[in-house]
Amino acid sequence: MLPELIRALKKGGRIVIGTHVNPDGDALGSALAFSFALDQLGLTHELYCHHPAPRILEFLPGLERMRQSPEDLSPPDLAIILDLEALDRLGPLRPFFESARRTVVIDHHVPHEEPGDLRIVTTTSPATAAILADLFLDSEIAITPDMATCLLTGIVTDTGSFRFPNTTAHSLHVAAALLERGARLNEMVEYVYMSRTIPAMRLHGWAMSRLKLDCNDQLAWTVIPLSAFEECHASDEDTEGLVNEMLAIGSVQVAAILRESKPGRIRGSIRSRGQIDVAQAAREFGGGGHKNAAGVSFEGDIWDAERALTEALRQCLASP
Repeated sequence: MLPELIRALKKGGRIVIGTHVNPDGDALGSALAFSFALDQLGLTHELYCHHPAPRILEFLPGLERMRQSPEDLSPPDLAIILDLEALDRLGPLRPFFESARRTVVIDHHVPHEEPGDLRIVTTTSPATAAILADLFLDSEIAITPDMATCLLTGIVTDTGSFRFPNTTAHSLHVAAALLERGARLNEMVEYVYMSRTIPAMRLHGWAMSRLKLDCNDQLAWTVIPLSAFEECHASDEDTEGLVNEMLAIGSVQVAAILRESKPGRIRGSIRSRGQIDVAQAAREFGGGGHKNAAGVSFEGDIWDAERALTEALRQCLASP
């Protein structure tokens, strides 16, 4: 689909790039790498994400290009939407991107919506960044060290450092190709995995000391109310990686955290092993994601959210 994508890009006009709220390494890495690619094609463009980058991703080259909202709200000619399966994950930017005359979606999630005039979606790919790497490696676009670093960050973070079931031989080959093109793996590892703050460590300890288990220790979860964030002087991004640590317990098949970093605003992260589809449970609450990694949001009382989510996860575990 590369020729069709290039044709769409070269039709001219105002081009905007966007990705999902609360961006992760794949979202930001993909968006920034695509921005660098458009530079090579001589195409001016704008880059948007409703939320700023989390602290652990502030090393990404080109991050200064990212804006949280456009000053000019007139309809773009072309919108490039990366790493999301449903437009509501654009947050407040959704109307702006929906107003575009043409839309391209590049993603690796199993879609429950199919927006976009041109869709480049490969659900077997471990990351949107891996799809872009394949496109660029097969094109006139030269992958620079900055682009390679952005793309490798997306692949490494979405595969859990090549530990998750979505790791394939192809993803390892792509990662090797990006290293050959100058991806700064050591810098990425230092920021993403080796720069945890003292408040984050305290919050992790607080949450793990209150771990709950059910379903013969196959379901594990923890709840972090606003008071815990205040006690530990921590923020929402300090919960990064916690749910994966819970899934490391040998008996646990499904792990979840619920956290209230702002009054009445509750976010949840869910992980699973094998064939257990937690994205299906997440969609019950307007969330989504992958079979083994999904997210949800609630408003209201965190303990009500706990009861609703854990019941859905019990049913998820009981499903054949």
